[in-house]
Amino acid sequence: MKIRLLMPAVDAPSPLQFTVSMLIDDQIAIDTGGLPYLGSIDAQKQVEHIFLTHSHIDHIGGLPLLLDNIFQPGPQCPNIYTGEATWQAIEQDLFNDRIWPDLNRLTREDLAFYRKHILDAHRPVQVGSYQITPIPLEHVVPTLGYVIETTESSVLMAWDTAPFAEFESIVMAIPNLKAIFLDASFPNEMLWLAERSLHNTPGQFQRMVANLPSDIRLIAAHLKPAYYDQLVKQLNGLGLPNLEIACREKVYEF
Repeated sequence: MKIRLLMPAVDAPSPLQFTVSMLIDDQIAIDTGGLPYLGSIDAQKQVEHIFLTHSHIDHIGGLPLLLDNIFQPGPQCPNIYTGEATWQAIEQDLFNDRIWPDLNRLTREDLAFYRKHILDAHRPVQVGSYQITPIPLEHVVPTLGYVIETTESSVLMAWDTAPFAEFESIVMAIPNLKAIFLDASFPNEMLWLAERSLHNTPGQFQRMVANLPSDIRLIAAHLKPAYYDQLVKQLNGLGLPNLEIACREKVYEF
């Protein structure tokens, strides 16, 4: 399993995560923030399966642009998976002929822009050699994290979440877990905002992982760009030997 974090920047390469998306073996994406800026149209067309976490713009904002970039008349189109609440937001608030064309209205039997799949929490989906299981996270709108499993390894993606009671039991039940991509949005001094927006600070991050095995890689993600340096300093100050900061230049292999 090879994972890249797509963090687009127009100028020189930057570690800042302005929008949010993850690409798995070039064919499966989690969220779409960076997808429409992926190197070439051919690279974008390779993405056959897209799993959305929730309806906030940094996670779904790239979706209409991606679908526009890769569209060709015919039945071939990407599969998009997310929960019912996120689908409702996309189809009522985004694809509504005001913000973006209503793609359902434009769809015909022989012409499709996307293929819709509604997910239920804890019910896995098989995509090729991958089993992908949605798990509910703690956020201000219904939000899913994803367990991505192969026969050899598993990874948990849990950005846009606050601490929640079931997190540790979910983690401990994942077989062959190699890494967790976990939210670390706001510095400790902004705990008030993290609590209201249901995100993590480094201190909350530390409490979430305190009892987890030390051989699981902890990859801090979703760092707010305006506080990046402060967050990196606070995260590195936790003294966790298995902690990493999410990096756009790195290909994660599990």
